[in-house]
Amino acid sequence: MSTLIRFLQRFHVLLLFLVLLGLSLWLYFSTSYYQKAQLGRWVLQLYGHVHGQFMSLGQYVRMRESNVGLRHENIALKNELERLRNRMQWAAPTTTPMRGDSLAYTYIPARVVNNTVNRQQNHITLNVGQRDGVAPGMGVVSDDGAVGIIAAVSAHFSVAISLLNTDMKLSASHRRSRVFGSLRWPGFDYRRVRLSEIPMHVRLAVGDTVVTSGHSAIFPRDVPIGTIAGYELDGGSAYRVDVVLFDDFRSLDYVYVVRSAEAPERRALELPYFNEENSPNDD
Repeated sequence: MSTLIRFLQRFHVLLLFLVLLGLSLWLYFSTSYYQKAQLGRWVLQLYGHVHGQFMSLGQYVRMRESNVGLRHENIALKNELERLRNRMQWAAPTTTPMRGDSLAYTYIPARVVNNTVNRQQNHITLNVGQRDGVAPGMGVVSDDGAVGIIAAVSAHFSVAISLLNTDMKLSASHRRSRVFGSLRWPGFDYRRVRLSEIPMHVRLAVGDTVVTSGHSAIFPRDVPIGTIAGYELDGGSAYRVDVVLFDDFRSLDYVYVVRSAEAPERRALELPYFNEENSPNDD
């Protein structure tokens, strides 16, 4: 199909000219002067319309190819940024051996093929799976922020627990103070989540940014989540913070699966100490 489109793009003017020339010659020798004039106007209108349609088709194909190229460049830039962060992290004086160019996180491009936002437990289906290197427990992010965590995979697809899921808990930080708390979706507004367990000595302000804390290997530190819309004391010792999400989950399309090179080692080590029952910091 793509080859046919390119062929038509390349030769459509010649093909159209030959067809119209043949039609014009046939009608020219078999019509009156008035009919010839009308025919000439009709031919010009038809030519302009068909030529415009082919130009639009060509622009659409070129735009799609350009978008794919930009997506690949974006992935390369994300991975290169992670490589630079890794080098900077290990550039300070230390007795620990250098890790070379190994990346703590790499990104797998994906597209949303199914998504819900109107349930209590929402999920997202992606068009990548085991053959693409995706595994349960990996994070999912978009260009705007955190999206969810992979729960199940097949050969070609995966299902993520959405951030809009009342069963999901995420460790998040108030970026300005670096103080972390537990973030959940209350189950009502798909644009708002709630950050709790923020001590009352922390100076909050409407508009402050909330990000991932990095307290697990699922998400890198400082992945954007949203901004503070309001806050109030909860039980007299901590704030309950209303957060407006950067992501509009109704329009999710292209996302990235976050693959952590350190996750298996960290999980194996932390499992006896940081399980779901005794820690609020699981991403």
